[in-house]
Amino acid sequence: MVTLGITGGLGSGKSSACQRLKEKGTVIFDADNIAKEILQTVPEVREKIAEIFGEAIIKNGVVDNRKLADIAFSNEKNQAALNNIIHPFVIQEFEKKRDSMQNRNGLLVIDAPLIFESGLDSHLDYTVLIYATYKLRIARAIRRGNLSREQILRRIDLQMPEEEKRELAAFVIENNGSIEHLYEEIDKLYNELVGG
Repeated sequence: MVTLGITGGLGSGKSSACQRLKEKGTVIFDADNIAKEILQTVPEVREKIAEIFGEAIIKNGVVDNRKLADIAFSNEKNQAALNNIIHPFVIQEFEKKRDSMQNRNGLLVIDAPLIFESGLDSHLDYTVLIYATYKLRIARAIRRGNLSREQILRRIDLQMPEEEKRELAAFVIENNGSIEHLYEEIDKLYNELVGG
């Protein structure tokens, strides 16, 4: 089993890359979804979040994700505080998944925007950065329609600069063109890592 981390800034095409790999039978570990699950199911996490961000963040025993996102993405300090609570649990879940698949062939992919920031890269065989220009990333994120332009810019500003990620990643896939081009590059990477 080869482990691969796929990262990239907001609007880079990370999810499309993972979708392509999923179509090839790859197991995808979606770090954001796992983090959301942990937020709602691990009492210790909810307690720490209430302690740091205030009791109002919990409604009927459930974390208000929208309120938490507004606070966490308002500045670097809040984002770091949230990440310090949640990342160890996400890493733990990933390790469980990896261990359960140890004797299988193929690829286990973790889809995570903060692979390098969280230290997850040290738990992986390879990392790949899906890279797109700043302007294109903003345009794609706006098209999705779930965040305002202001929210998008704030989140991008809080992420590690793409140039730094380029230096850290084992592979870089440029995604400034068509979806077909991205798929071709992903197919090449897949064949290189696990054979066609």
